[in-house]
Amino acid sequence: MTKSASSVFRAWFDLARAGNFPSVASNVLAAHVLSDVGGAPSDRVGSIGVAIVAGLLTYAGGATLNDVMDTAHDAEHRPERSIPSGRIARGTALGIALIELVAGLTLFVMAGASVAAALGLGAAIVIYDSFHKGWTGSVFVIAGCRVLLALIVATLPGHAATASWAVWVVALFLYIASLSLLARRETTGGEAVRRVVGRLLSGIPLVDAAALLVVGHWGTAAVCAAAVAAGTAARRVAAST
Repeated sequence: MTKSASSVFRAWFDLARAGNFPSVASNVLAAHVLSDVGGAPSDRVGSIGVAIVAGLLTYAGGATLNDVMDTAHDAEHRPERSIPSGRIARGTALGIALIELVAGLTLFVMAGASVAAALGLGAAIVIYDSFHKGWTGSVFVIAGCRVLLALIVATLPGHAATASWAVWVVALFLYIASLSLLARRETTGGEAVRRVVGRLLSGIPLVDAAALLVVGHWGTAAVCAAAVAAGTAARRVAAST
C-alpha cells in the first residue's frame, strides 16, 4: 500500500473514530448476553456477529457525521482532522456517513430489532451531532445513544430488557455522560486531558465486564475485558475523540 493510500485509509478510520470500535463491540456483546431470555435464534454467534457489525456501522456513521457538522469548528481548533486538512471532502464524508448510518440501522431491523428503537437512535445521533458544540446537556444525549444501542439489541428476537440489563445500562449511561463531560474540555485542556479521555474511552468495556461477572457470564466478561487492550491498540492507529 502506498503512503498516500495509507493516509486516506487512516483519514476514514479517524472520521469513524475506529479507536472506539472495540468498546462499541463490547457494548453490543454485553447487551446481547444480558438481554437474552431464551428462544433466540439457534445461531447465537451469528446473531451476535450481525448485531456487532450493525452497531459498528451505526457508530461509524454517527462519528463521521459529527465531523461533517463540526467542519467550521475543527478548521479553527482541530485543523489536523480529516475534513479541514483536505484529506476527505466534506460532501464525500456526508454521503458515507449517511450510508453507514442507514446501513447499520437497517441491518438491525432486518435482524428483527424494533423499528422505533432504530429510528430513536438515528434521531438521537443527528440531534447530538447537530447541537453538541454549544450545549453541555448533549453529554446526556451521547450517553443516551449508547443506551439506545443497547435497547435495540434488547428488542432482537429472544431478547428483552431484563433487570441485569437495566442495571448495566444505568451504569453505562453514567460512565459515558461523565466521560463526555470531561471530553468537552479537550480543546482547552490540551494533550493531558486528551490522554485521560482516551484511557477512559478504552475502559468502557470494563463496565460491560463487571455487569457480566455479576450474573456469572465469566467467559463473555473476559472477552469484554480484553476489549480494553484492543481499544488501547486501536487508539494507536485511529482517532477515538
